[in-house]
Amino acid sequence: MSEVVAKVNENVYVVRDRVIAVVPVSSTISRRIRASNQLGGKMINLAYGKECQTIIFMDSGHSLLLSEPAADVKKRIWG
Repeated sequence: MSEVVAKVNENVYVVRDRVIAVVPVSSTISRRIRASNQLGGKMINLAYGKECQTIIFMDSGHSLLLSEPAADVKKRIWG
């Protein structure tokens, strides 16, 4: 089984089949999940010092914080 990898930005690659959702940081649901993930240690900040705009939720329970807008990230992952 070949898994398709998507390039989110120049340093971040994700497996498309493992992505559950891509949401903007400002949404209510992302705030609640982000607060619960900070306690569990499954949040990965990939914004490299910039302001976070997007969260990618993975099927493993990890959350990836990115500085790119959610619409751009969705386009890069799913075309």
